[in-house]
Amino acid sequence: MYKNLEEAVQNKEHVYKLNLSRKKLDSLPINLFQLKNLEYLDLSKNRLDHIPKELKALQNLEHINLSKNNFTDFPKIITELTQLQEIIINNNRITTIPKQIKYLNSLVKLDMWSNELIEIPDEIGQLTSLKEVDFRVIQFSDHEKERISGLLPNTKVYFSNSCNCGD
Repeated sequence: MYKNLEEAVQNKEHVYKLNLSRKKLDSLPINLFQLKNLEYLDLSKNRLDHIPKELKALQNLEHINLSKNNFTDFPKIITELTQLQEIIINNNRITTIPKQIKYLNSLVKLDMWSNELIEIPDEIGQLTSLKEVDFRVIQFSDHEKERISGLLPNTKVYFSNSCNCGD
């Protein structure tokens, strides 16, 4: 796994995992999008509040970690990365999930604990590969929790008002 973007770009055809956690990033470096074979990208614990459309160049991406950043919106561009199996985007201030989430047919895990969601789009129910969703520390109404569970009958959905969720 590479932890330095400059080194990774020098070997770009053979970079599959990149960890840019804790780099104090408030935007993504443009040379990141040269890593066409990237499968795993950790951008956690930065200062990001948006993801540019250039991210869609990373069509082999299977795992992305955007936890502990400054997102208030779920980055819609992520929904164009149809190979994604895992999205970790906890500890942000996201209020909505876009309906386009339905395009993530390979998604197995969605980790969104400790965000500011109020409701979830019905389209999440179209994700038949989804096995685990973490909505802990999100203040859903009892009605919304029931609705979400009904949309995802074959998915383990975690709800709680507090969390021993780890770091």
